[in-house]
Amino acid sequence: MDAGKLREAAARCKNKIFNICTYIEKFAKNCGKKIARFGSGLSGRNTFARRIVDRKRFGVSCGLIALAILTIFILFFSGRAYSVKINGKEICKVKNQKTVETAIKTLKQKYQENTQSEISFISEVTFEKSRASSKDIIKDDELVEVLSKNMKFQVQACRLYADGNIIAVLKTKEQAQDLLKEIQDKSLGDADRSKYKEIGFGEKVELKNEFVDISEIAEKEEIIDFIIKGTNEVRTHKIVSGESFWSISRKYNMPLSDLEKANPGVNSERVQIGQVINLIVPRPLISVKTVETIKAIEKVQFEQTVEFSSSLYKDETSIRVKGVYGEKEVVADVTKVNGIETERTVLSEKVIKEPKTQIIMKGTKEPPPKKGTGTFSYPARGSITSRFGMRKGRRHTGIDIAASYGSAVKASDGGVVIWTGYEGGYGNLVKIDHGANFVSYYGHLSKYSVKVGQKVYKGQTIGTVGSSGNSTGPHLHFEIRKNGVVQNPLNYLK
Repeated sequence: MDAGKLREAAARCKNKIFNICTYIEKFAKNCGKKIARFGSGLSGRNTFARRIVDRKRFGVSCGLIALAILTIFILFFSGRAYSVKINGKEICKVKNQKTVETAIKTLKQKYQENTQSEISFISEVTFEKSRASSKDIIKDDELVEVLSKNMKFQVQACRLYADGNIIAVLKTKEQAQDLLKEIQDKSLGDADRSKYKEIGFGEKVELKNEFVDISEIAEKEEIIDFIIKGTNEVRTHKIVSGESFWSISRKYNMPLSDLEKANPGVNSERVQIGQVINLIVPRPLISVKTVETIKAIEKVQFEQTVEFSSSLYKDETSIRVKGVYGEKEVVADVTKVNGIETERTVLSEKVIKEPKTQIIMKGTKEPPPKKGTGTFSYPARGSITSRFGMRKGRRHTGIDIAASYGSAVKASDGGVVIWTGYEGGYGNLVKIDHGANFVSYYGHLSKYSVKVGQKVYKGQTIGTVGSSGNSTGPHLHFEIRKNGVVQNPLNYLK
């Protein structure tokens, strides 16, 4: 029955009670008048008889009044009840509110025993006065079941926060603490914990007991890997013959650095056939932070001074005294997050070996013209190990000058660079056009320091000796060509 109909029924009941009371009042007045008239008529009779009549009439009047009051009481109090509502929705009717309060306490105790935790009902229970017949009133033993079907509750659990974000929900704070300890253990491995000044987390980690939906609670074993890796995704690769970290990173289109981060315990330069590596870079939800005091020997940078020499061209330099690094003992606090250094605070420094100053010679002599002179000088210092002409049944198109790896290669004459790059058996090659149809070749270089179109003068450094291309060791292959035809360089070198 809705509220409007209840109000109408209450109004009708009130009117009936008012009418009954009015009727009883009129009846009592009439009875009094009749008794009075009857008493007047008997005034002449004897006193004893009048008393008997008065008593009978008084008894009848009192009985009628009592019956009227009893009728009013029954009409007013019969059918009185309370409508029980949860979140505004009626679920049943009860005779009194205490019955519901007792049932809620029973239900709460039952839930707490089942969950082994404190619980809190989140449904709002309200009462509204109502009227109901006895068959509409719910029985006490049914009330708990009806409430359990309609009332929602939360359980007390421990929420794990990192920088204000909910990471996990565990049943108790003790379980959450065990989880954090296991995360640290997995990160530190077999490391000696006594060497650390501090062991903590990279994020602000908080544990809070809060009421949550029971479906949010997870078991430690289910979520620890997810927290450490930041994902439940698993992607791996099994190494086959000929593969390396570089080729695998190209195959899966991922940076080499990410592949190395995904496999922190793997030596990227010594992988084995059949070895399984991870392809997912861990991005942990909680990072392990350590602070360690270390003592290390570090280099001390040497100073460098410049002296001038008229025996060198202006664009030439040479080292007269080679600098030597010094050494210092450094004590510092090193902060690492997941094993990667993020901060270093120097506590003290002590120089234990002084550095030696390096002296650079810089040329002041004007360089020669950047054009061919018609004469050629030796492009490198060293002995000739192979001459121009036939060699092992094949013609050798130049001469080979043995020299140490990385030593200077100079332009044999002035001219314009017309080629730099890798070319077949020559390896790294530089070609210079000297004019008058002369071109010189400089092969097997370890590197070159000029570019196409650049003008160079005779004796200018254009690269360094190497062993690129078809070469059995460090040396310079030198050629001279005129009108495109190879010449014997020894006929031109002076």
